[in-house]
Amino acid sequence: KITEIELVKVPNPKELKNYLDSYIIGQNHGKKVMSVGVYNHYMRINDRAKRLHLLHLKEKEKFNSQHELRPLESRGGIPSEIQQSNFAVPQVSINELNYDQDLQEEIPEIEKSNILMLGPSGSGKTLIAKTLSKILDIPFVITDCTSLTQAGYIGDDVESSIEKLLINSSYDLKKAEKGIIVLDEFDKLSRKEVSRGTKDVGGEGVQQALLKLVEGSTVTVNVKKPVSDKDKSCSSLGKSPLSPDKANETYMVDTSNILFILMGAFVGLDKFVAKRFQNSGSDDNASIISELYENSGKETQLQQVELRNGKKVNALELVTPDDLVKYGIVPELVGRIPIITSLDPLTKKDLLRILTEPKNSLLKQYEYKFKMFGVKLAITSKALEAIAELAMKNGTGARGLRGIMEKLLLDINYESPDSGIKYVLINNQAILDFIADENSGYRGSFSPEYYSRGQIYQFLDKIKGED
Repeated sequence: KITEIELVKVPNPKELKNYLDSYIIGQNHGKKVMSVGVYNHYMRINDRAKRLHLLHLKEKEKFNSQHELRPLESRGGIPSEIQQSNFAVPQVSINELNYDQDLQEEIPEIEKSNILMLGPSGSGKTLIAKTLSKILDIPFVITDCTSLTQAGYIGDDVESSIEKLLINSSYDLKKAEKGIIVLDEFDKLSRKEVSRGTKDVGGEGVQQALLKLVEGSTVTVNVKKPVSDKDKSCSSLGKSPLSPDKANETYMVDTSNILFILMGAFVGLDKFVAKRFQNSGSDDNASIISELYENSGKETQLQQVELRNGKKVNALELVTPDDLVKYGIVPELVGRIPIITSLDPLTKKDLLRILTEPKNSLLKQYEYKFKMFGVKLAITSKALEAIAELAMKNGTGARGLRGIMEKLLLDINYESPDSGIKYVLINNQAILDFIADENSGYRGSFSPEYYSRGQIYQFLDKIKGED
């Protein structure tokens, strides 16, 4: 039986980028690259599915016409071949799939384009991938590469990401084979110098194991699948596999349509790029500059390149495959990742916008949380700027904002529920007191302002006075 064609609904790149803009501040180039890469990947999958479906339909028509032209049997008037067998969906070779029988010409086979995303911690790499998976409504899984080892050693092997993808797709094999796997902290797999007699089981060995998986191959995965109520009833008859709750099931997963997004901070890679330009001699096309950023009270260099037109770009934007090989990524794996993009470090202005502007901004989340227990939370503009500046100094990017907010609102969250407090104000002075507490290790200076139901006008006047 030929099933209905199942296509992934893919918005165009502009629509994908606009959707990302609603949730992610800045990183315009990175969002554009990701939107185009994801769009092309799923258009490739849909095109392949359409051609496969069309070939199956033609084979069925051919099958039916062959049987209709044969003489009818004397009994019943039905050919014996049709009585004995039904049409079976044929196996289609790559050559057949890539040949247009109507136009009598070969169709180019579009190869899979996996994506490598570089950028500092907290710059939005994971959020971009998660947000795209939501709009496409496809299975999505993040695997931390620091936990991966070669098969046979303690740790997770590379196939564990396929197992997680199956679980996230509710064991729907077809859906899992169109999912997205994010390999986070991929830079931690770079080749390391090891002592003689030891083996790098978590670096180059894992990279080698990823080669076929990333390129596209059939992987055998054993998954413990929850047993249905029907299977549990069989269990009482002694027919259950393994346990009343879960049973081992084997899946053959084709990874050729799974999109792999590799990401990492790649600390120090910018220096490789800067050195490459520096060694180009007196070439006027580029020159190296360094910008100093404060990071936890220490000065660190962020290498940038000034182009001939005067534009300064992050050195990671100019990364080449050769730079990645020098960093410790095996050439064979670099060749399987044709799309490389980078994200910029976030500025204080970016962090302030992240706090307030996205659809699910941190400020909106905490305002809603307090609203659930009947409290109106207000943070003044100057206080928000001070929070953004603190996150900038901590050097933890957007991810660090949540940690600051959790510490900041802990006591308020403890005091406010089921109390007479109806309004809470955090102004600039309160944030300065909070920073002083953090620096001294002493708790007690931080003093948000609490108001009861009848003090709404005093509450509004205070906000107006600072904003």
